[in-house]
Amino acid sequence: MFNFKKCVLSLAFVFAVIAAFSQNAGWDKLKEELSHASNDSTQVLAYYKTAASIYRSTPKEAKEIALKGYELAQEKDIEEVKIDLLNLLGVIDSKLQNFNESIATHFKVLKMREKRGDKKGMMLSLLNIGNVFNMSYDPEQALIYYEKSLVIAKEIKDVRNHANIVTNIGNVLAQRGLNDGKQKDVATAISYILKTIDFYKKNLPEEEIYNSQILLGNLYIKQGDVNKAAYYTDLAIDHTDKNNLPVPLCYARVNRANVMVLRGQFKEAEQEVERIKSIIRKKPEFSFLTEELNGDFEKIAKAVKEGDTNVILSDKDSAQRQLDEDAETLRVKIREELREKYDTEKKELENKNLLLENQAIERESNGIKLLWGGTSTLLLTFVLMFFLLRKKNQLLREEKRKVEKARDEIEEQADQIRQQHTELVQADRFRSRIFSVVSHDLRAPIANFQVLLSISKLMDLPAEEVKKNLLIIGQEVEMASKMLDELLVWSSQQMSNETLEMTVIHVSTVVEDCRSLFESRLLLKKLTIENLISPQLTVLGDMKRFEFILRNILSNAIKFSFLGKHITVSSEESEKEIIIAIADEGAGMDEKKLASLQRQDMQESYLGTLQEKGAGIGLMLCHEFANRMGWYIRMESKLGFGSVFFVCIPKR
Repeated sequence: MFNFKKCVLSLAFVFAVIAAFSQNAGWDKLKEELSHASNDSTQVLAYYKTAASIYRSTPKEAKEIALKGYELAQEKDIEEVKIDLLNLLGVIDSKLQNFNESIATHFKVLKMREKRGDKKGMMLSLLNIGNVFNMSYDPEQALIYYEKSLVIAKEIKDVRNHANIVTNIGNVLAQRGLNDGKQKDVATAISYILKTIDFYKKNLPEEEIYNSQILLGNLYIKQGDVNKAAYYTDLAIDHTDKNNLPVPLCYARVNRANVMVLRGQFKEAEQEVERIKSIIRKKPEFSFLTEELNGDFEKIAKAVKEGDTNVILSDKDSAQRQLDEDAETLRVKIREELREKYDTEKKELENKNLLLENQAIERESNGIKLLWGGTSTLLLTFVLMFFLLRKKNQLLREEKRKVEKARDEIEEQADQIRQQHTELVQADRFRSRIFSVVSHDLRAPIANFQVLLSISKLMDLPAEEVKKNLLIIGQEVEMASKMLDELLVWSSQQMSNETLEMTVIHVSTVVEDCRSLFESRLLLKKLTIENLISPQLTVLGDMKRFEFILRNILSNAIKFSFLGKHITVSSEESEKEIIIAIADEGAGMDEKKLASLQRQDMQESYLGTLQEKGAGIGLMLCHEFANRMGWYIRMESKLGFGSVFFVCIPKR
């Protein structure tokens, strides 16, 4: 009689054989996967992928690879793949029929998934536990865990696993009905499988259900409902024949042969058996089906020979029952032999233990005497050494405290000396910078005085021109005085720890103030400053430092501009910063000079377009002031086409 569980195992064997031919050796495949792994996670994943791809064909090798991967995952603390590898080890153990180890592993995975709150993982672990119980011939336990996994599948609305679970439950119920022959169990199994088929049609219509149809045909044969058995058997045959599925086709045709026997169509039953044998002969790799189905062939042949329509209804013939009884007798005999062997070895072991205990008591008696003497001596020695060591430790701790105190004092003095040295160096450097700033900002006005005086000496100017020049000189003196006052204020601030006075600055107003300051120089070189900055634009910064930066960059723009050109001051705003750009149409710089200015140190002084001189430190101070406020300055230039200086002010 057809056995569904054997059918499933046979199909698994076929797929395992095919997989064995299609896979590379496991370790070679792992080596290839590891060659593409770039980090710890991908290395661990390579072990999992390799073991998962070969466990059906070479489970022992797969287990070795999975164990290596699990150890690596534990070492690297890669939790997700560690759980997957442990789950795979449970599956492999069931494949190797190490059922107890497999169940223990799956329970461990279940606990880990429960801790993570992984509902789907919990469902799959419960399903795996049910599968292992089913494979180890404990269907009652299998049903318990199938039902638990089904509850979660419904809860998370996992339709596909819901279908798999109800199929497994149907298989267990069917096996129970076929094995014990109780019509109640057969009816229960039929009802459940019909509901399962209905569930597939509503939720997974694309899935094939021919295995359930074969099983239903077998159950209806058991129930004696020949018409329904024929109906579901024909459906299974049509599908498996159409889709070229020889193994399930053979099992379906066995059902059909049984149906024909029940109907008394003995000739047709013989023809059906011949069709099955023909299918097997065409596929040498399915030769195992001959042995699997031989009992059914013999029963059908017997029924045909005797014209008996009922002979096929027995799941086991007399020969099979005799084999089972002989196997059970053999198992009882083996258990008895093992028990006798165990009792004999246990008595021998007890006698040996008794002898060893007597010897141990005697040795213990002698040893106690020696122990008391030795212990007393050792105790006295220990007490003496303890007091000596304690005294020595007290002296050492006292010396250590003195040394640590002296070391701390020396460290404190050294820190003070280093701090004083740093302060002296900073003070000296600061004084030098103050003098540099004063000389730098006064040098430009004095140079303008010299130019104006030179023109007055060389040329006999009219009274109006002289008056005009005197006004210009007055403006220059006023500008120098104002700059000197600002420098003194700034120097005073710097002397008091360089405290920043952050205020809201209207940039356009500062640009206008600077333009007024340089009015005479602009007239001299016939330059114009175009202020494109919105009056509403404000930034947060130290006013004195900002004025110095803008004044110095504008002074350089005037210095290096050609006669009659424009200087443009503009702004742009991004998500992160406000940028003020000062662009001139002057001499510009080559890449070497531009890179030198970006280094933010003291530079070589360059002559302007009217041979104006400089000190070479203005831009260095601009960089320093900008950095002090959290700003930065960058520049762009092209030789002969002018330069653009960008003051970049972060919004935060």
